[in-house]
Amino acid sequence: MGEELLVTERIDAGAEFVRDFNDYVTVSVAFWIVPAESDDVFLYVASDDIDDGNFDVAYGQALRKLSGKRSQWLDPFQIKLLNSSDPIAQDAIRIRDRYPAPLVTRYGGSSLGGTSIDGACIYPPTAALMATP
Repeated sequence: MGEELLVTERIDAGAEFVRDFNDYVTVSVAFWIVPAESDDVFLYVASDDIDDGNFDVAYGQALRKLSGKRSQWLDPFQIKLLNSSDPIAQDAIRIRDRYPAPLVTRYGGSSLGGTSIDGACIYPPTAALMATP
């Protein structure tokens, strides 16, 4: 069920947002997940610079980065910001770095950071993502 929700247009819209948001904080890892037994998708964006002290400011910046960019593929309510030390971010980094490539990694496992999922799509390291249009 999850893979059909992670279409190219959604992946491209997320990549554009991550490139823009990286101007605000250095993004450690970004990835889409489809929670198990759900029709929702969420774009997780992790950074060492996001913490409890600036969470609301970071979300405000995310909204500013999205303003004026209407897209059916990315809604502000789909974005989840977190610190890079979060278990789901750590798992995504580990999977991404296991087979390094400048491409999106599709992950078909059933869990990420203890969260049951139907699918995930992990972006390459930010440097590679910034190099692609």
